[in-house]
Amino acid sequence: MSSTNPTGSTRFKVSSVISEPPALSAPLLDVEKNERIPLHKKEETLALYEDEYNTQGQKIGQMLRSLSLYNAVLPNAEDEPEAAKSSKKAAQMGTIMGVYLPCLQNIFGVLFFIRLTWIVGTAGIVQAFFVVLVCCSVTFLTSISLSAIATNGVVPAGGPYYMISRNLGPELGGAVGILFYLGTTIAASMYITGAVEIFLLYLYPQGRIFDDMYHNFRVYGTVLLILLGCIVLAGVRVVNKFALPAVLVVVVCIFCTFIGTFLKFNGSDNISYCMVGSRPVDLVTFSQEHGYTPNCTADGLKPLFCPENVTASLDGCDPYYRKMTRFPNFNPTKANKHAIRLEPAITGISSGEFFNNLWPKHVREGEVLSQERKAKAFRSATKGYYIYSDAATSFMILIGVFFPSATGIMAGSNRSGNLRDASKSIPLGTLGAQISTTIVYLGGVLVFGSSVSEMFIRDKFGQSAMGRLIISELAIPHRFAILIGCFLSTVGAGMQSLTGAPRLLQAIASDDVIPFLKIFQWTDRRGEPVAAIFLTLLICECGILIAVIENITALITQFFLMCYLGVNAACALQSLLKAPGWRPSFRYFHWSLSMVGAFLCIAVMFISAWHFAFIAIFIGAAVYKYIEYAGAEKEWGDGLKGLALSTARFALLNIDTSPHTKNWRPQLLIVCPPEALTGDPGASEEPSQDERIAEGLFHFVSQLKAGKGLTLVAHCLEGDFTRNAAVAQEQSKKLSQIIKRHKIRGFCDVVVAENYNQGLSCLIQTSGLGGLRHNTVMVVWPEEWNKDHSLDVTHKFVNTLRNVASAKCAILVPKNVHKFPPSVAKLSGYLDVWWIVHDGGLLMLLPFLLKQNRVWRNTKLRLFTISHVDDNNVQLKKDLEKFLYHLRIDAEVFVIDMHDSDISDYTYERTLKMEERFKLLKEMHLNERAANSDIQYKVDEVVRERKMSRINEDEASKAQLQLPKTIEEERESCNHEPKVRFSEEENEVIPPKTSENNERPPGVMGYSGIGHFNIRKMHAAVKINELMRQKSQDAALVIVNLPGPSEVADDTSDTYYMEFIDALTEGLERVLLVRGTGAEVVTIYS
Repeated sequence: MSSTNPTGSTRFKVSSVISEPPALSAPLLDVEKNERIPLHKKEETLALYEDEYNTQGQKIGQMLRSLSLYNAVLPNAEDEPEAAKSSKKAAQMGTIMGVYLPCLQNIFGVLFFIRLTWIVGTAGIVQAFFVVLVCCSVTFLTSISLSAIATNGVVPAGGPYYMISRNLGPELGGAVGILFYLGTTIAASMYITGAVEIFLLYLYPQGRIFDDMYHNFRVYGTVLLILLGCIVLAGVRVVNKFALPAVLVVVVCIFCTFIGTFLKFNGSDNISYCMVGSRPVDLVTFSQEHGYTPNCTADGLKPLFCPENVTASLDGCDPYYRKMTRFPNFNPTKANKHAIRLEPAITGISSGEFFNNLWPKHVREGEVLSQERKAKAFRSATKGYYIYSDAATSFMILIGVFFPSATGIMAGSNRSGNLRDASKSIPLGTLGAQISTTIVYLGGVLVFGSSVSEMFIRDKFGQSAMGRLIISELAIPHRFAILIGCFLSTVGAGMQSLTGAPRLLQAIASDDVIPFLKIFQWTDRRGEPVAAIFLTLLICECGILIAVIENITALITQFFLMCYLGVNAACALQSLLKAPGWRPSFRYFHWSLSMVGAFLCIAVMFISAWHFAFIAIFIGAAVYKYIEYAGAEKEWGDGLKGLALSTARFALLNIDTSPHTKNWRPQLLIVCPPEALTGDPGASEEPSQDERIAEGLFHFVSQLKAGKGLTLVAHCLEGDFTRNAAVAQEQSKKLSQIIKRHKIRGFCDVVVAENYNQGLSCLIQTSGLGGLRHNTVMVVWPEEWNKDHSLDVTHKFVNTLRNVASAKCAILVPKNVHKFPPSVAKLSGYLDVWWIVHDGGLLMLLPFLLKQNRVWRNTKLRLFTISHVDDNNVQLKKDLEKFLYHLRIDAEVFVIDMHDSDISDYTYERTLKMEERFKLLKEMHLNERAANSDIQYKVDEVVRERKMSRINEDEASKAQLQLPKTIEEERESCNHEPKVRFSEEENEVIPPKTSENNERPPGVMGYSGIGHFNIRKMHAAVKINELMRQKSQDAALVIVNLPGPSEVADDTSDTYYMEFIDALTEGLERVLLVRGTGAEVVTIYS
């Protein structure tokens, strides 16, 4: 139906369609107005849980609406423009634009274009392949760990910093976050400096302003930084507009490089380099000093190796040059060629150059590049313009050189706050980009090693060929295509770093762990961290002023490696601790991969540059101690605190007494029933009912051990401690044997007290030590409570629930526990969760823990919730499915529309019998000595009268499971008055109630003396039970909210409470009643 609001807009409410009309029973007749009104309001259909809603619980729809991620109610028409406006504040990007392309752009940095070929020539194809493989393995394993963290919940703004800090704690997370921020910021200066180098050395050499090239780098770099800063200040959407064309050009250029390599399969004569014997000649340096390029002949190269007034005998010339001129046909590799000659630089794949470049040719600093491996020459022993090695090389050193070109996998997670679905986009985009770049790198090693001449590929700057870039010569259609692509790639990577780094700093500042960074919390109305952007530009400018890429690359590597180490350590730690909150949905994750990734990070840190590794560690340690000293305390649920659970004294002193929700796990206190210790459960062939109850309880406890928390099995023995100490010790030993037989890893305790409730209260208050205390108490439902002749069982059970609630502990009450499966069984079917009240996340966590056990592993989870008047059922179901998706819980969702029907006649009669039964037991309790012989008779009378009442057991079942076909049938059925006999005299029958002898209380027609509140609670229990029996009759286990008992401890409310729970769970085979405290939050966040 639709309704019109005052503004003229129309609202629609989605309701479920029912096939039969609701039952009309016991309406209230208003004599004056002559109209029917229902006994209860529409919002009171769940009166059984009314106390929960008013205290610690929430309605499901209300809980979902309280989350900023969801809106289960349709917005008002006047609010829709504002909602649309607010939704545009943050750019909601998908996998390609938000993660894949930024990662691709950051990974394809400057080193791929200007250093990979040199690495292949120096290390050889075999070693170069492993150099790339090791570096890419680190980033691949880190990408898997990053994917696991990203799929372990919602990842808001902050990206890798948020993930690490929430898993490793504020101190370590903040330290790693600062290091990663510095690395990302200085990396931007490296990219900008590299872009300027490409521009001035290869694209436009005439653009030099100063003779000193580094001064040119500083000036041009500052100008480029200002331009990129303006783009970044314009917003992330503008950055994306520039980023997409840049990354497309990069991809096209790389594609053209590989295509050109195969088109030049037989080589190319477009570029040659000059050789003297087995040594290449540095033509670039000579031409810069003398202003012309010499010919590659003996006479043309004489100015390079001889003094000006040299004689014909070449006395005073470089010995090696003089030797080559005397033997013009001398060549150690190919005797049919001249010693001084031009060699083709691009020989092609068909030339067989692959075998010449297969093995490593490492050099020391100052060594002359040469094909001769035995006779090595150095700068000090030579004269002339040979090409010298500017640094020593080895396999480990080259790993450090190449590793920065494999970084950039965090570019997507840096934008987590701008992603539409970070949990989906980060794994797909990051792994996709990492695998794509790895394939390109490994393919480049093979292709470049097969296509480029042996000595030219070892020439780092192409000095023997007048400063030509090797990759640009391989590409088609022209060498400027790859130069432009290299330039745009480097600029784009710098822009991505300048975009991600300020958001990382803003996230650190927002956490308020470093006090002096508070100013950088501020963002403008578009959500851009302007203050953080200006600080990032300032730090980046400092890096540009250094101007030498090699001086900052090694330190950048350490920063990134420490961040990757943090990500891998976080995943490995959480997996080894098996925390219930660690539930990554990424299927390819395993803790061993994170462990290998962490060890690789440490190894590469010290292999590449151990001195820079110590510097990075020192910076991280300083930030760590500063946060520990001055930072604000944060409850982030870090895994390091969870690690304390498995240590002894030191750990107990460090465990938080109030753990964070992400660290929350059920620490069980099992209240052992007395029957568990009277016999030996499982020992006899045909155990008694009591033994089966105890056996079922211990089986169920053992199946919950996936929580990895404390388990304490306790029993209270009534009596005097001095007289029963030996009995208590004996029972404690027996209890220990039972839990050991059931493979329950925990402790046992037996307390002796004069009063059972006092002893149990003492157990609940004092069990545990420090942070190692129970937070959940399991109490078995007393199956025979309504068959007992006294109220002691009821009183003990309900008072136990009150004590548990007062201790702020969650409550688990298994009902029909003797029917629970043994630990050797394997069940199938459904685990049904009836989520009626949101009182914490324990109701959702328990089925997850059970499914970790082989007994319940093959069951499927179903979630049922009951909608309220203000809920949109269709939207509520969608929001619940999305909520479960972020919880990483796979379940089928059902939203049940509980009809606003009047209270049925069966409900009235059941409530009446409940009250009459209690009055009878109360009277018998007051006159217990005089009525001992008559108790059984009176109880039997109650049972017989229930059978003789108008609604017998079969009819009651029908009333619960079926609705009347017509309204007339219901009205006609209400005309018959029940004749219920509760008299001691067999022939005395209570007459039907009439208007003369019965005054109708408000809300009831045809019944007297029934409390209005009791009727509403019984009605809710019966209706929910009817729904559960319809939907979950064949479920392997039904988990439902446990309503809280009355705060007033009296026999009346206790007995009524037990009746309500019985009505709620009647007819269900296995039931687990759960009541949380609100602290057991199963968080959606990582």
